[in-house]
Amino acid sequence: MKNLITIIFALTLFGCENKTADQNEALIENIIGDIRLGWENGDGSAFRQHFLDWDGARYFEGGGQNEGLEDLIVNHVEPEAELGLELVFDNIQTHFEGNFAWAVVDTEIKLTIPSGRKIHNKGHGTYLFRWVNDEWKVVHTQSASKPVK
Repeated sequence: MKNLITIIFALTLFGCENKTADQNEALIENIIGDIRLGWENGDGSAFRQHFLDWDGARYFEGGGQNEGLEDLIVNHVEPEAELGLELVFDNIQTHFEGNFAWAVVDTEIKLTIPSGRKIHNKGHGTYLFRWVNDEWKVVHTQSASKPVK
C-alpha cells in the first residue's frame, strides 16, 4: 500500500508524459507551406527542419528519385529554384491516425527550363508524417503531374 501511494504521489507530482500527437491540421498545412517556399526559393532549411532524414530515405518527385535528404536538396530543390519555379499547393486534405498523418494536395507547377521551354503542369502529391519529439516530421513524399493542355 505504501508503494502504491508513493507511485500515485510521483505521478501526481511529475505528471504522466504524453506522447500523443497534436492532431491540428494547421500544423501540417504550415509545414507544407514552408516546403513550398523552400522549393520556390531553393532553400533547403525548411527541408532540414521538417523532414526526418533517415538511412534509406527516398523521395519521389516528377518520376525521379532522390536518396536521402541532401540528395533531394542539392540535386532537386536548389536547381529548380534557379528555373523560376512557381508552385501552388492547394486543396490540402489531412488525415491523422495516432502518431501518423498524411496529407494529399493538388499541385500546380510552372518553370522555364534552360532551353527556354515553359513547363506548366498540374497534379497531386502526398506527404507522410510521423510525430517525433513533439513535432510532425515528413518521412516520405511523392508527387506526379502532367502538362496543362
